[in-house]
Amino acid sequence: MRALAYFFLACAIGVAAGVGLSALSLLDGSVFDVAAIGPWRVAAKAGAADADPYTRASLERSGEIPLALGEGLQFIARTDDSGSPLRPDCAYLVGARAPASRFWSLGVVDRKGFPIENAAHRYVFRSSEILRDGAGGFEIAVSSEVRAGNWLPVGPGGAFALALRLYDSPLGATAIGIDASALPRIAKERCR
Repeated sequence: MRALAYFFLACAIGVAAGVGLSALSLLDGSVFDVAAIGPWRVAAKAGAADADPYTRASLERSGEIPLALGEGLQFIARTDDSGSPLRPDCAYLVGARAPASRFWSLGVVDRKGFPIENAAHRYVFRSSEILRDGAGGFEIAVSSEVRAGNWLPVGPGGAFALALRLYDSPLGATAIGIDASALPRIAKERCR
């Protein structure tokens, strides 16, 4: 009888530990099949049928509908090029190039991936509307202070991330092989 009680206790502890660790990995947005390219992270198989179970569970929990492999890729940056977390009291310059794609967008999102509310009602820049220099490069200012030119406002709240979405990109199946120099740099200008 005592052995049976120990058996059920061990099973209960195992189930509680398994459920707890799985829930913890989903709460912090962890995805196991993620490639790091400089400050940018990409879940290359997020929209694929063979995505790992944690990626699928994280997507179901967030309600996000990922781009399919043939549609494009989404890169997320939560740090600048030096590895420091992105902060709303700092100003950043993002640019000067983006990987090959028919169309791309760069937006400011919260920890859950939703656009951050701001007074300017500006949530994203698209490749078709960006101001470029003579060589075809661009710079987007990301800050809480109004800036001339390409400016993405950061809301007054806490942590934020940058979301770069490539649409109809030839890199869909080879996202992990992208060179860091092909992605926009994220340079911190100053902090208040």
